[in-house]
Amino acid sequence: MLLLVMGIVIHRSLLWGFPLLLGSLIRFKFPLSEEMGSPPDARCGAKCALCISFQKGHCSSCAFGDETLRNSCPIFVCAEKKETWCTECPEMLHCTTYREYADKCPFESPEVLRDTLPTGCGILVKEKSIEKSLHMFMDRITRGDLGLLILRQPPEVLTEWPQLESMPVVYLNQTVTNGNCLDPTNLAKLHMTIEEFFKAAPRSTVLLEGMEYLIVHNGIERMLKFAHSIAECASTYSSRFITIIDPRVLDDEELALLERELATMSDIFERI
Repeated sequence: MLLLVMGIVIHRSLLWGFPLLLGSLIRFKFPLSEEMGSPPDARCGAKCALCISFQKGHCSSCAFGDETLRNSCPIFVCAEKKETWCTECPEMLHCTTYREYADKCPFESPEVLRDTLPTGCGILVKEKSIEKSLHMFMDRITRGDLGLLILRQPPEVLTEWPQLESMPVVYLNQTVTNGNCLDPTNLAKLHMTIEEFFKAAPRSTVLLEGMEYLIVHNGIERMLKFAHSIAECASTYSSRFITIIDPRVLDDEELALLERELATMSDIFERI
């Protein structure tokens, strides 16, 4: 099954010379809590036991929730009939049912939606490290999103995140550009990597760490255009794009221009 998905998705990606590693999305699993009362994974792939909304009591989880509500979900009905989970199904990436209903969970009440990032937007996180952004990324993955990490930092930055060891990762590196590395000066290739991921992986979230590095190599003007275009892609494909900036590296005017292209956390809180 894994080879089948690799053939379906990665073949097209390799035609442009970059790896998407989408095959590792299939069978991507988190270790679930073994405590009594923890719900199992939802049929769509959401890790209900790890979800903040379940832990806060805002969501009963798919397995423990109202049966009528659960059976109103076409994804649940389809996976239940096949006795599988979407992340185990070889048809997931081109399944019309999954694409149409993945972002329409009947258990996502307004209270649940306030616990997480809105769909269809580019988000700028101002922080000196990657911790806050990784927590935001992880929240979306536990809710069933398919994820892609693009990092400037070496693999060791994920040492304390064993849950992400199977997550597809692309590294920004000017000296090593083979395998899953991309030259930071090749913005067209980086843009295509993200856009193709949004197209191929319904309900997806991409985290880009290294905005400062990209600005050094490409200049602020090019990166503003890049950010604007990627935010539009996220909107088009009902996905989420998260990127990080250390506000100390930009002057006030440059930071303000970047904030015009991407939503900040304060913008998001105002919406909800």
